[in-house]
Amino acid sequence: MWKHLRNQQGVASLEFVLILPILLFILFASVELSRAWFSLNLMTTAAREAARSGVVAAPNNVQSTARARLTALLGPSGEPPLNWDATVECYPAPCAPDSQVQVNVTATFQTVLPVLLPMLQSVTLQQTASMRYE
Repeated sequence: MWKHLRNQQGVASLEFVLILPILLFILFASVELSRAWFSLNLMTTAAREAARSGVVAAPNNVQSTARARLTALLGPSGEPPLNWDATVECYPAPCAPDSQVQVNVTATFQTVLPVLLPMLQSVTLQQTASMRYE
């Protein structure tokens, strides 16, 4: 009887089966959070470059130049993988020297694993950049 109680065969397999879901959740959560962080950094860079493109453009081309730069960096607006929209404005209007060009980029981040990570199913990311018009 004591021989059966000391038998340790299969214990490692059982422990692995119990720990595996937790390890996979941590792995997938870290990958998705990394994707979200990358998207936020990409939006920051795109907003800054769009603002810079806008401040050196002609006064009547500020918005079109900035949106063209956003499209070059983020892809077409309203399409996956980063469903984004942006506003480009001059304060005070119209664009003149010493006015501010402000670019506000908003995107919807969607997780690849909505069943596993419901809290990240749809998160709105927003970045703003402003520069003085030259």
